[in-house]
Amino acid sequence: MTVPEDPRERFRTLPEPVDLEDTVETVDASSAQPVLTESDERDALLRQAGG
Repeated sequence: MTVPEDPRERFRTLPEPVDLEDTVETVDASSAQPVLTESDERDALLRQAGG
């Protein structure tokens, strides 16, 4: 009978680092929804502010 593999073994080595030039920045280019109510306006303001 074989010894079961240690599930922690895959965490003992780090993956190869990713070079900065190999990354891609994505931006949501969809059009913004029209503001209809004060609540919607506040929500849109918070989304645009990152909160």
